Amino acid sequence: MPATIPCFVINLDRSKERLSQMATQFSNQAIEFERISAIDGAKIDQKVLQQFYSASNPLKYYKQLNAGEICCYLSHRKVWQKMIDENIPAAIIFEDDIEITGDLVCVSDTLTAMNQDWDYIKLAEHSRRRKVVHSEVVEPFSRVIYDKVPARTCAQAVSLAGARKLLTASEKICRPIDIDLQYWWEKDLRIFGLQPYPVRFRQESSSEIDRVGQRSKTRKSTWLKVRQQLEFIVKNSKHVRARLIAITNKKSPE
Repeated sequence: MPATIPCFVINLDRSKERLSQMATQFSNQAIEFERISAIDGAKIDQKVLQQFYSASNPLKYYKQLNAGEICCYLSHRKVWQKMIDENIPAAIIFEDDIEITGDLVCVSDTLTAMNQDWDYIKLAEHSRRRKVVHSEVVEPFSRVIYDKVPARTCAQAVSLAGARKLLTASEKICRPIDIDLQYWWEKDLRIFGLQPYPVRFRQESSSEIDRVGQRSKTRKSTWLKVRQQLEFIVKNSKHVRARLIAITNKKSPE
């Protein structure tokens, strides 16, 4: 039985073993996927990097981004652009360092039946679990809102409306994609999670971003990091609280 929502896998041309592993997993579930050629940080033209990122404007992020981080973001933009160009109502987007632990056909059917009041739904999260502040049943899953959007972008569903918002908001990149999504209110994104997660990040996978860009060695500012963390805590708390109030008011009788 095919999935009702198309699945895309972001994969570097040189990462053939990872593509083979992904193909096996999808074959085991009898689901087709389309490979999206990832933008390679080891090969990208500097002019393209400069088009989307300026290292001289660090005010939104305390650390200079490396080529791998920028290209990871650009690879996701490539999928969002495809969704817009082909008018795809929703898509499930994977990076190639994941293990599928759930039934993707069931996930796809659940997303199709769900109210179209979402832009982005995380299907996996960082090993450090985030606190859930709101949950609603969407059988056989729960759709949740977090106290803080989890890191990683290894597996997620994106709606067409979400793709448009994300593409517009990332014409200039200032943060790694997973960190940027934590600032969801800047993009008016309606972000949820779907639990239990049908996908997990393979901890044994080495990071292409770290390997290509020497992530730990990039220039950073400690004082700017502290300032941004404090600002994030205040703004995130404010917007999460407003989101929960809006949900409560929506459920209240007239």
